[in-house]
Amino acid sequence: MVEALKKLDKKFLIIAGCIILIPIFVIVFLAIVQGCSGGTITYEKYEQKMISAAQKYFADKNKIPVEESDLVTVKLNKLVSGGYIKSTEDLLEDSTCDGEVNIRRNGSSIETNGDGFLNYTVTLNCDDYSTTHLVDKIKEDVVITESGLYQIGEDYVFKGDKVNNYINIFDISYRIMSIDKNNIIKLVKSEPEITSRIWDNKFNIEVNHSYGKNIYKDSVILTYLLNDYENAKKVSKKAKQHIVAYDVCIGKRSVNDYSISKELDCSQVLENQVISLMNVSDFAMASSDPDCNSTTSRACKNYNYLSKIATSTWTLNTVSENTYEAFFISDGLSEHQNANSYNEYNIVIYIDGNELYTSGEGTALNPYIINE
Repeated sequence: MVEALKKLDKKFLIIAGCIILIPIFVIVFLAIVQGCSGGTITYEKYEQKMISAAQKYFADKNKIPVEESDLVTVKLNKLVSGGYIKSTEDLLEDSTCDGEVNIRRNGSSIETNGDGFLNYTVTLNCDDYSTTHLVDKIKEDVVITESGLYQIGEDYVFKGDKVNNYINIFDISYRIMSIDKNNIIKLVKSEPEITSRIWDNKFNIEVNHSYGKNIYKDSVILTYLLNDYENAKKVSKKAKQHIVAYDVCIGKRSVNDYSISKELDCSQVLENQVISLMNVSDFAMASSDPDCNSTTSRACKNYNYLSKIATSTWTLNTVSENTYEAFFISDGLSEHQNANSYNEYNIVIYIDGNELYTSGEGTALNPYIINE
């Protein structure tokens, strides 16, 4: 009896040992196989490796851009040949890929330390995979009627009242207004700033009164905007990394010219601005009502998502007939008044559409997201 129990214990130990050791052997075997094959990662992981490799490359080669909005590019094959990253054939088992990484310096013209922020965007193209950029996702649904994203010449503009153009920039909600031919996206903050502001209040000799001067680059409203940019609660340091300096349209308008074309607003520009306001044309172009054919048509308030967030807001544009009036949007109309008047204002910023798409569908409950 004792001998039988000893044999049973021995068999039990053998079986238990096999149960424990077999999974270990399987794990070790798989690890050896993966090690011999060089291992594979996801395309998304490889994109992140490309950015890390580009950071080392640009630093080693002293090619980091110095000037505001300068864009420098390095091709994937150069990163591979320089030993900064393994090839897609090694890490992805895919020999069909090519790609590039761009680096842009943002905010150097305004940051107190003068350096600004470096932002990297990546593109990877293979037979069975292509990088999805934010702009690619936004452009998936282009419409020609009703609400949605319209193509107008080389630009894209959101029109209508039911548009999926919400985007969160580090917990701050914006609406996407337009995308230009270089895939730079123009955003307006979803809510006006709490405090109404004057546009300008300088003494104006033309009228012998402190009605202000309607020169945007010297205006009080620009000072307020720059203060907002420096306010971390309004524009965080993480957000600044993604804000692209842009040449904003500050053209003067005649009070008798009701054109909704942006060319009129852009007859004069102010270069390399990291924060600004809407243009007169932005509001009218956001309406999908066919009767919105001038900046003074009340039809422009119809089918217009901006009518809910810009009820009385300053614009960048000023009156050409005098030196003291600026345009603002009020109840769907483009109007003008003395620059020393008080109005709301909505912050406008620009981002690079070639940012990696991470998540979101552009709805209020599921907005596009920009992550660090």
